[in-house]
Amino acid sequence: MEFIKVVKTSRFLDPMHGFQSSERQSEVRYDPLTNQTTRILDFPVKEMERVDLSPLIEKSKAICPFCPELIELVTPKFPSGRLGKERYVIGESLCFPNAFPYDENGAVTVMSRSHYLALADFDAGIIGNAIGCCIEYLRDLLVAQPEAVYQSINWNYMPLAGGSIVHPHLQVTASTTPTNYYTSMLSMLEVYRGKHGTDFWRDLVSQEEQLSERFIVRMEHMSWLVAFAPLGVFDIIGVMDDKYRPSEMRDGIMSDLVAGILKALGYIDSLNMYSLNMSLYFLPDNDLFTPHVRICPRVSIPPFGTSQINYMRMLHNEPMTTMKPEDVCLGMKNLWRYS
Repeated sequence: MEFIKVVKTSRFLDPMHGFQSSERQSEVRYDPLTNQTTRILDFPVKEMERVDLSPLIEKSKAICPFCPELIELVTPKFPSGRLGKERYVIGESLCFPNAFPYDENGAVTVMSRSHYLALADFDAGIIGNAIGCCIEYLRDLLVAQPEAVYQSINWNYMPLAGGSIVHPHLQVTASTTPTNYYTSMLSMLEVYRGKHGTDFWRDLVSQEEQLSERFIVRMEHMSWLVAFAPLGVFDIIGVMDDKYRPSEMRDGIMSDLVAGILKALGYIDSLNMYSLNMSLYFLPDNDLFTPHVRICPRVSIPPFGTSQINYMRMLHNEPMTTMKPEDVCLGMKNLWRYS
């Protein structure tokens, strides 16, 4: 396995220094599996200020279909007889069909009765119950439709990350059709297995742990690291130690997953970022694919609230960031150690 990066140097006459010759470096990093590239840019970035979300939160409360007063009345139910339950409930979490699904099987899990939870407000009970609800749905769906194997639990936290409703909720998909992520990864996992005769995920964890530059921690059932070629501002990955089905996600495995997610939320919050995307990927009974989770913060760039997604990301499919993964890893390690 190789971690390839190419350093690029741009030279120009800098008006900020009397038009003296100046240069700025950037990196092109290649994902060790897919070979897709990410740009690490040398841009001056100020520490982000904490954003006052009060106006947005108050405005969004006016008509929220996920608040306790409305949720039982306006959210759908699963057809009787297909899954055995019309809705799934664990603690305050409630899972029901997505009325506007991305695929044939879609569900929404409302995570809490509270209309808004800041990143610091999430705890192990809230995260664990919500994921548990999603997993119960995926478990029953796999029995009802065994071919719907492309299964994921996803989170658009806050509008900046694509969340159309502020009230915290997860989205679940289970499809017979793979997303581009699955298609690309499965193709390259097969190539990797054929070339090396070993499992990519075990090799990735082992090599990252040995290098220690982007490896955060090894837990009993999961290992956490920062992606060498991130898909976003930064990209925290949790890799499970075996190829678990959703129905096998319990006890220690769930504890490791929830603990890692909470640490990632804490780190994002410590940087005054307030939005994120998360996906937890499953592919039952595929010996190439190991379940894993990816968490990427979403930001807007001051002073004008500029989107982080520009032409490079949108039309060239080229992620960019100004945060080096090795620096992110150091921050995550410190937070993990002292919080």
